[in-house]
Amino acid sequence: MLTAMDADPETFEAVNALVERTYSAMSTPGSDFAPIFGHADMTVAGSGQGELIDGPDQVIAVAGRIASLGFAWVPERVRVWVRGDVAWAQILGYVEVVEDGGPVRVPYWSTGVFAREADRWWWTYWGGAEPQAKPRV
Repeated sequence: MLTAMDADPETFEAVNALVERTYSAMSTPGSDFAPIFGHADMTVAGSGQGELIDGPDQVIAVAGRIASLGFAWVPERVRVWVRGDVAWAQILGYVEVVEDGGPVRVPYWSTGVFAREADRWWWTYWGGAEPQAKPRV
């Protein structure tokens, strides 16, 4: 059985920097998502029903539409594990949206899977969740 290992400092820094760059791009209309979500294996399972997106072209297009909303995406805590050229991360934070004329922080948690290719890390999977105060399941 394989066991998860906390990432070494170099891997943590690289993946964390990618997460920060991603969340900054998600917060900025007009961002270029090709260097972030351009890996051939990129896929997303978002927090909403039907948010299943396969392939970099579709993911990049949807990320651009989300960024155009101008929400602030904030990662507060990132934990990274690594095994070889695969790393995965738990990203706990929030998305700041505008409701009733004012800002509201909506908790948002992501699971990221990353592949190291050509001496850099790429997103290959994003799983999003909007935790509920009273979950049904």
